Amino acid sequence: MATPTTTRTPYGTPDDSFEAGMLDGELAAMTGLDSRRAHARIEMAADYDRMYAQGYSDGYLHATAINAARLQQNKETR
Repeated sequence: MATPTTTRTPYGTPDDSFEAGMLDGELAAMTGLDSRRAHARIEMAADYDRMYAQGYSDGYLHATAINAARLQQNKETR
């Protein structure tokens, strides 16, 4: 079995890459990027930087869940 290697990304270390992906994913959800396009971006990014792709996915899902919860809360308070 091959040992995974850590390569630097445009964002620095892989840890920075995850954080950058998380931020980008959250911003994408906030700006209304549809799910199909978000998943396409995740798939394209996964070939180059898996940590960024994972962060993007987590950020997109997190922001989507928060927005859904806020909408639900607004409906219940009306």
